[in-house]
Amino acid sequence: MNKKKVISIVNLITSMSLLIFVTIITHTEFILPPFLATAATKYPDPDWRRIRFFNIVFSYLISSIIAVLFVYLDLTGLVMALLASFVSFITEVIINIEHPPSILACLLGVLEKVKFIYILHPVLSGVIIEESVNYILTKYVEPKLP
Repeated sequence: MNKKKVISIVNLITSMSLLIFVTIITHTEFILPPFLATAATKYPDPDWRRIRFFNIVFSYLISSIIAVLFVYLDLTGLVMALLASFVSFITEVIINIEHPPSILACLLGVLEKVKFIYILHPVLSGVIIEESVNYILTKYVEPKLP
């Protein structure tokens, strides 16, 4: 098996396990954020850059904050979730940190009528876990595989 595929599998298993562990110890409701849905297919990034990491983190934060604001203003349902996603992506484009998968966090947040904690967990904790695991695997584990 290709070592990048092995790293991808390890990335998914590690990221999911850590996020579920955080969910259990914080007693929060679990909503699967989109970054974990792609962890299995995300091959290690050989060009991992700190600025890319921050762009991804901030794009997910913006999307989750907009979702929480829409829910707080009682703007829920499918049409409002779609509108919130548009607002999220347009905001990201304007400030030049767009990461298109993050808008799914906004869409899901509005549909699920999330509370403030959604911003911290699963979104912030999840994206930091997934990106950190990917970084560690890419920089330290993959090069040592035969």
